[in-house]
Amino acid sequence: MKHARKNPRNGRGRRITAIAVTATVGLVGAVLIGVGARGEAPPPSPPASEAIADTPSVSPTSSPPPTSMPSATPTKPQAKAEASSKAPKPKPKPTQAAAPKPLKRSQPVRLDIPSIGVDTDLLNVGLKADGSIGVPPLDPDAPAGWYKRGPSPGEQGPAVLLGHVTATADEGPAVFFKLGDLRKKDEISVTRADGKVAVFKVTQIIQTKKDAFSSAGTYANTEDAELRVITCGGAFDKATQRHADNIVVHAKLVSTHPA
Repeated sequence: MKHARKNPRNGRGRRITAIAVTATVGLVGAVLIGVGARGEAPPPSPPASEAIADTPSVSPTSSPPPTSMPSATPTKPQAKAEASSKAPKPKPKPTQAAAPKPLKRSQPVRLDIPSIGVDTDLLNVGLKADGSIGVPPLDPDAPAGWYKRGPSPGEQGPAVLLGHVTATADEGPAVFFKLGDLRKKDEISVTRADGKVAVFKVTQIIQTKKDAFSSAGTYANTEDAELRVITCGGAFDKATQRHADNIVVHAKLVSTHPA
């Protein structure tokens, strides 16, 4: 595996690169291959409860409770009732730990996702002549890939990792076959060439039709170091020899440590 050259670009240059990811990698939703293995069960899909952002929901129809008008000449019992009806003071919300400081650029060399049994080397992938993103070899034992034109895992922005869900014809599941089994707060670790391990925590798992793949939602710049792990999913179309969907896992950097 070739090691990435030192990156002389300044912070602004890295931000521009991250923006370029949105324009150039948007095709990944259509080109990432998931050739179905005949007779194999379909890959796991995230449950509906997991396939949403990790943020509290608010009903648009919610309204504050009605308030009563005070009496012009309240009696003591009324005053006591009013006093007892006062809502208790809300407890302060626990503060979230600040995101760790992003790391400098360094090539990722290994990916570990313990909860689904993934332990793989990482290849560098770039763009093909037609402008679409390259993908790892279509073999059952092929490793996952890192999109080398975007941020590296641990660096500010959304680093992109991708891999196949199934291999050729009758060769069975590939490296990301169980990606849909991930759940929020599961950990993903990436070992880097600089001897550091970037640890991410899953915040969102999305399954979407390939023609509805959101480049902006997947590759937009982020203030913190984040990760996007992408594969195919859903039903296998024998006519096109492709899966119908994409599964996209979002994760945020939570810690780093020496390898």
